[in-house]
Amino acid sequence: MPKKKKVKRILFSIAALISIGLGGFAVYQHHEKQKMIEIATSKEARKVYVDFIKKREPQAFTENGIIQSYEIDRDSLEYNPMGGLIIDIFVNNNKDAFVSFNLMDNGDGTYSSAYHIISVEFNALLKKDK
Repeated sequence: MPKKKKVKRILFSIAALISIGLGGFAVYQHHEKQKMIEIATSKEARKVYVDFIKKREPQAFTENGIIQSYEIDRDSLEYNPMGGLIIDIFVNNNKDAFVSFNLMDNGDGTYSSAYHIISVEFNALLKKDK
């Protein structure tokens, strides 16, 4: 077999292996993102968000409440290197009024938040209530 043909075959093989590896990594990343979305939108996780909000504003999600709704920011989901899933939710369709949670699995099918961070705008909403 001529040397040029052999080099082309080797280069093609290397390119094919790299493509397969990158494709596999992309599939893995997509699977991980889907898993994070599933956790963040689960009934157990939503209980953590609602409990947090209702502790700060007991009339939340009612006619008289300041906070009427919340939405999970799916683009912000990421794993915390120290454990847990970092989730941002924003309230009343205002991306500036958000709460960031570090959701931890309790091992019994429930979740808790290791910590939370509230934005200045979220805090201002709560102060309107008082």
